[in-house]
Amino acid sequence: MEEWTFYVTGKSLSDTKLLAKVRDFEVLVDEPAEIGGTDEGPNPVEYLLVALAGCLNVTIRGIAGEKGISVESLELAITGKLNPAKFQGVSEEGRAGFTEVTVSVYLKTDAPKEKIEELLKEVEERCPVTDNLKNKTPIRIVLKE
Repeated sequence: MEEWTFYVTGKSLSDTKLLAKVRDFEVLVDEPAEIGGTDEGPNPVEYLLVALAGCLNVTIRGIAGEKGISVESLELAITGKLNPAKFQGVSEEGRAGFTEVTVSVYLKTDAPKEKIEELLKEVEERCPVTDNLKNKTPIRIVLKE
């Protein structure tokens, strides 16, 4: 199967604000006012959680359909814990990113609990964003002229 390639461009508008373009969509990234932003959009790590929620939605519903599990309703609540010390240059210890992400799935279905648990196990293995968060993905940052 052929690989899919996704593409995003971004233009810095200020110290905290970026206008990103994804296909025909414009997405504003900003920081909350309490950390120096103008609070005109979600911040990058919030978008990461949004990406996880969106991908889990597609993956849960897709695999449920494959397995003949009807989904009456689906809601997700995701929490990410992050210690800002490394990002802010205060410490060289620990990680700059999330130290823990918890996903609460509220799935209304008539399927038995065992089938739902099997579904969620397969979702965790097949969701691309979950995979990217759980495993190392090579990232190359290169300067262009």
